[in-house]
Amino acid sequence: MARREELPGVALVRLLTDLGLTEGAARSLIARMRRDGLLSATPRGRAADYRLAGGFLADFRRAQAPQVAPPPAWEGYFHAVFYSIPEPQRAYRDRLRRAAALARYGQMQPGVLISPADGRARLEAELGAPPPDGTVHYGRVGLPTRDAAEIAYRAWDLAELNARFRAHADRLRRAARDHTPPAEPTGETLAAYVRLLGGALVDTLRVPPLPADLLPADWALPGLRAAIGEVFERCGPPAQAYAVRVIAESGGAS
Repeated sequence: MARREELPGVALVRLLTDLGLTEGAARSLIARMRRDGLLSATPRGRAADYRLAGGFLADFRRAQAPQVAPPPAWEGYFHAVFYSIPEPQRAYRDRLRRAAALARYGQMQPGVLISPADGRARLEAELGAPPPDGTVHYGRVGLPTRDAAEIAYRAWDLAELNARFRAHADRLRRAARDHTPPAEPTGETLAAYVRLLGGALVDTLRVPPLPADLLPADWALPGLRAAIGEVFERCGPPAQAYAVRVIAESGGAS
């Protein structure tokens, strides 16, 4: 909502509490994101400013781009991560899976993650070296287009996602049509907007920019993106105004 890569910690915690977290839960979330390399902190007096980092920063910049880049052409292979992490090191395995999901990898089969784009640098920067008893290798899986399409359909659960995209788009178009702006934006204005839009935005991040050859013929994501844009134009400005006000009150520049 703020369209900024950095926020004062005071503002960030307040906005998270507006969304229903307790102050303690908000601070725990921020600490966890710092441990995972998704936020960095800069001290500011007795407080701190928090800046997006790693995969979150890359996704934020991609989302702020004026146009959605066209999907790449199918080159005949997926980039792959082959991993084997023993159970005593499951914390690293969980971090690997979470980082890969944020980088939009899908699961081809147990121990094999695939993506149309090479996310090795991003994953290595976030995860570091695997534990001594574990292995993480990077490579490619070459496939004919038809087989790749079938694997992509399962790896990213495209049938379920497509149904969700259509349901989100229908709901958002109705919301944009029926929206009445609030007289005075408040924390509830922000919370209501996030409840309306948040699930749709999260679902758009569950699939990478797959080549058109690997997508269902009735792929609904472009329609959902159009509906998200319509909702933002109609419903977003009051929530955005509230967020900007909170940041300004915390001492952050507008």
